[in-house]
Amino acid sequence: MKRAIVLCLVLGLVFGSIATAEGKKKKKKKTPPPYTMEASYDTPAIGTAGAGVSTQGISFPSSATHVWVTVEIVDDVSPAAHGSFSWDTDGDGISDTGFVVCGSTPEPVNVPPNTTINGFIWGLPGPDCPTGFSTSGTVKATFSATL
Repeated sequence: MKRAIVLCLVLGLVFGSIATAEGKKKKKKKTPPPYTMEASYDTPAIGTAGAGVSTQGISFPSSATHVWVTVEIVDDVSPAAHGSFSWDTDGDGISDTGFVVCGSTPEPVNVPPNTTINGFIWGLPGPDCPTGFSTSGTVKATFSATL
């Protein structure tokens, strides 16, 4: 009789620990869906990235989770419009780093979370985009949480 009671207690503990372990499994966090933002430009910046003047810039905010961005510049005339994008993470008013787009990004670019990505579409080609010129058009930025 004692053996039967001990056996029942042991089985109860085993099955109880299994049920508790299954109940504590972490739920997978859902990856938030990508989001796309658009901005239009009417007049491109004069010059090229690093050696030009612009009166019209565009901005896109990244979020806390969406830290990958792809950019496509759909110019009214040029198939490979020239743009530069950068951000200021230390708050000193000077862009820290960035990337150049010649029509579109070939792959997603990692950007800092909760940061404004500033962009300038350049009227003339530049060293990183030798065939790119711009007239007017739309910039599409698609942010995603994963690659």
